[in-house]
Amino acid sequence: MLKGMTKKPIDDFIAYLLVLDRANSNDIWFKIVKRDEITQNVSASTCENGAQQQESRQQHTDQPVRPGPPNKGERRKPGRGRLILMTSLLLILALAGALGTGYYYFMTTVSAPITQFIRPVARGKNEPAVNTTPVYDTIKGRSWNILLMGSDNDQKYTFPAVLTQVMMVIHVDTVQNTVYMVSIPRDSWVSVPGLGMHKIDQAFLLGVNQKNSFEGGVQIARATIENDYGITIDRYAWVGLSGFAKVIDTLGGVDIDVNHPVVDDQYPDDTGQGATSNDPFAFKRLYLPPGPQHLTGEQALEYVRSRHADLVGDIGRTQRQQQVLEALKQKLTVTSILNNLPGLIKDLTGEVYTDLSQDEMIAFANFGRVLTGQSIQRITLGPGPADQSFGSYASVYDPSVGTNQDVVIPNCAAIQPFINRVFELNDAQSCNVTG
Repeated sequence: MLKGMTKKPIDDFIAYLLVLDRANSNDIWFKIVKRDEITQNVSASTCENGAQQQESRQQHTDQPVRPGPPNKGERRKPGRGRLILMTSLLLILALAGALGTGYYYFMTTVSAPITQFIRPVARGKNEPAVNTTPVYDTIKGRSWNILLMGSDNDQKYTFPAVLTQVMMVIHVDTVQNTVYMVSIPRDSWVSVPGLGMHKIDQAFLLGVNQKNSFEGGVQIARATIENDYGITIDRYAWVGLSGFAKVIDTLGGVDIDVNHPVVDDQYPDDTGQGATSNDPFAFKRLYLPPGPQHLTGEQALEYVRSRHADLVGDIGRTQRQQQVLEALKQKLTVTSILNNLPGLIKDLTGEVYTDLSQDEMIAFANFGRVLTGQSIQRITLGPGPADQSFGSYASVYDPSVGTNQDVVIPNCAAIQPFINRVFELNDAQSCNVTG
């Protein structure tokens, strides 16, 4: 029985089973299933009544029976219709009790804690209007653009004034049943609206400092994506990476195929159990051998954070982030979520904020669980092979820090056709990274 549900007399007739209806990809259904005893008891009772009636008829075969008018005034025997009605009534009463108990469980154990993650952020006056295409089943019938931001909760910054090490636009097409995970390298040199040219990982921090609020960070980061890449953001989600590590530990770790050795002699020693608390700028040596690896939360965080360990540079880190997200998706089954629900909510408290509603969260979760690997495409808008070279490395002077910075210069000639195709922008002038 689900934790939080109380035992009731009606349980003698009904078992509460949480069933994932894989035949219907739109919803997770709570089904009430009769125990076998119900059918057995009903059948036994029917047979017993039949035997008694047969015996009674046998005892009175020698007695004369006065015939009455045919089919008139004759009392009907209790038949199958009444039995179905009574059984149905029991089922309805049991269903009402179960739904009431399930509703209490959902409201107290799931709904109330989830509300702490919901943090709506008003759209700025210069932001484009969001998509208003009518939907059904909460999210179906249109495409959605969700801005995912991930920040280190290290000792160099104080929340909410943090950098965003992960900047990713998740394009969800509920009509074609496809998802694009479009990563923007944190070192991309772009125009931050009203604040000049900066690395894109500073957009959130600059917004927080300008408006002295978390919401200000979301607004500026969101507006940066919309102005520079022409992508209208429908929803956002911010994740603290230490919470990300805790979730992985609660779910028992993740399995990753490390493509090549990860060796980083300058990995920041600012998070985890062995962190140097008195020096937030200390380093340690990081090593992960190649091949299949089972990673703890801390190891997975190191795998996605390391900046100096990849043979293909910073772009490799973006690919590693996508790889871990895909592995985490495999762990987030309905069973694992329910079994670990209290721990997961504790892990994410203060580590996740979004403007997705509860209904949208459930709908997107159900949409995502039935997607195949072939339905999910991963793209990084940075340096790459000739046919996917969306940027180039450079060193530029950054007046905000008074020195040169190693950056990625976005290649709009390659980015714009890709964005226009994926995000259905036709021939729009979408890429405007220089403001």
